Amino acid sequence: MFNIRKQLSRLYLSSVISNLTITGAWLAILASRGFSLVEIGTSETVFHITSIIFELPSGVMADVFGRKKMLIVSNIMYTIATLIMIASNSLFTVCLSIAFHALTYNFSSGTGDALAYDSMKKARIHSKFERYESNQLIIYRVCTGISTLCAGFAMTIGYKLAYATDLIACAAQFIVLSTLTEVNAKEKADEQRLFAKIAECFRESFRFLKEAKKPL
Repeated sequence: MFNIRKQLSRLYLSSVISNLTITGAWLAILASRGFSLVEIGTSETVFHITSIIFELPSGVMADVFGRKKMLIVSNIMYTIATLIMIASNSLFTVCLSIAFHALTYNFSSGTGDALAYDSMKKARIHSKFERYESNQLIIYRVCTGISTLCAGFAMTIGYKLAYATDLIACAAQFIVLSTLTEVNAKEKADEQRLFAKIAECFRESFRFLKEAKKPL
């Protein structure tokens, strides 16, 4: 039997785990490792380019394959990003890690909220979704604030040990996400349908941008 309270509690816990980290100030950590401002800027550029490219496909995949699966994929991307960052010894490997970090955000951005809304709609309490969003915003602000304060500690213990704590968080996050209940997932999602839907989303996006350019 579907339990909405447990579902929302697990989504809240997932938000705490994902936002509470001592490596949140990754720009400062890179600077402490001796990377120049140009190199740090390059890595941030990689982050944003990756985010732009995969934002749309990741959303479509969440619609087709299910929110829970994409949240788990996001956690896997974060684990890979963390492992690469621990082993990184050049700008290329740092950028590779940052690209996987961007994929982490792509696959999780809005996915948890969509799962929460679908879950609340199934339980017929979706009128309380704004309260849920408010609570999530509070969790985000508090956790990111604490994470920023911990930036100095991360640089003190060293980036490898600091990112190792993220691996522990990834393991905990996987356990939490695996206990979520999927809602409104499509039972069958063939590859052809997926690419057709991605193509349609791109067409709609370009159509919107084209129409938006027209004067009122």
